[in-house]
Amino acid sequence: MLAGFGDSIMKGVMLRSAVKEGRPEYELSKQSIIERCGQQLGTPVSNFARFGCTAPMGEKLVDRYESRLNPDETVLIGYGGNDSDYDWEAIADLPDDMHLPRTPLDTFIAAYRNIISKIRHAGAIPVMLTMPPMDAERYFNFFTRNLSDWHKKNILSWLGGTTDTIIKGHNIYNDAIRQIADEQNVRLLDITSDFNNLQSINSMLCNDGIHPNEDGQAYITNLIVSQLKPIAA
Repeated sequence: MLAGFGDSIMKGVMLRSAVKEGRPEYELSKQSIIERCGQQLGTPVSNFARFGCTAPMGEKLVDRYESRLNPDETVLIGYGGNDSDYDWEAIADLPDDMHLPRTPLDTFIAAYRNIISKIRHAGAIPVMLTMPPMDAERYFNFFTRNLSDWHKKNILSWLGGTTDTIIKGHNIYNDAIRQIADEQNVRLLDITSDFNNLQSINSMLCNDGIHPNEDGQAYITNLIVSQLKPIAA
């Protein structure tokens, strides 16, 4: 059996190609990544992922659904994307102030450790996922689409003049995931490296630069299944 705790990527959320009245609209893939994995592995699945979920929110979800986990069940965990993000509108208004990620790094690490502990307490087997890569330039254009040029310049100034700074912050949380997996002796499935080895990841992402499209979700599924098969065997 297979279960999953994570954010919108594991939930199967995608950005619709059209944006209505300046607001993004999202839709669910026909099959989430967890469901695709279950189909390929021939096992029933439970998907506890939530749109916009952070590691602290995920810890609460594990508390809620711990009784539904089965002994020796593999439980995929995928957080970090929302945790490492920022309140961009606050930065646009006050670029000279200090701004922390939505989940400060120490809070993220503590919550992730607690998630692992709770899953093990249920007798299940935690398996962590690294974060899929992003297209920082497309993401910047997406979250600033309704902002004035002045606000956009403020954010870019706060970023040090380059959107690559977004990726650097993203990588800090990805490195933390790797460190947690190592210190907690948890199996880690690396989906970042394979994505980065592609000549272009643009064809795998929605227009917001962060959510995988159908092709991207299928690609992530194949990466997960190829690494999970030794466990399933």
